Amino acid sequence: MNARFWQHFFTTQQTQVPTISGFWYGMILLDLFFFIWLTVRYHKRLGFIRLFKGIQLLQLLSLYGWYISCQIPLMNSLPFYHCRLAMIGLVFLPDRWPFKQYVAIMGFSGAFFALGYPVMDPYAFSHITGLSFLVGHFALLVNSLVYLLNHFQKDHLSLLKIISYTFILDLFMLGVNHLTGGNYGILRETPFIDNSNVWFNYLVVSSVLSLALVLTELGFRRLKRA
Repeated sequence: MNARFWQHFFTTQQTQVPTISGFWYGMILLDLFFFIWLTVRYHKRLGFIRLFKGIQLLQLLSLYGWYISCQIPLMNSLPFYHCRLAMIGLVFLPDRWPFKQYVAIMGFSGAFFALGYPVMDPYAFSHITGLSFLVGHFALLVNSLVYLLNHFQKDHLSLLKIISYTFILDLFMLGVNHLTGGNYGILRETPFIDNSNVWFNYLVVSSVLSLALVLTELGFRRLKRA
């Protein structure tokens, strides 16, 4: 790879959000279900678990190394996205902590939605942010599912706790957005709705996310009973 490739790969010059063709979108969905199948088959193998935790850690270090070295503004470079928090939590939190189950269901549903509706940063592909988006969310999908298959306990989280954690987390992100001007948690600029009222965005995003997490929790409860 020549110097021009690396210059483009690490550029800080924003262009536009990359367009994903129908073929590549189909490949993303195919890979999504392939990694689910792979995880279901190998989730007990220590080498498999370590491999994907290592991939996640390398992805996070690479992305935040670029953020820091290029002095990317705080409105874009803080880890206060649902999926990014789940990535960090799944790598570093002890498996015995009940709260990690919340992180895992957030990571699993978040990765599924992010890969099903991929929106990358405004840099032409291939760029470190685009590669990090794909690698990071596939690794998040695997690591979340590994945890849920190996450590899920139906009494770790009540449905009320899931909803409470979600609304509190989103309220915190709303405060970060106010301080930085960012769009953490897609709470300032939310797809498909009018963005003139940030509190309406907060209620919509928190409600939709709570519903997704509750359904994920109930799905794994039923799976564990089977």
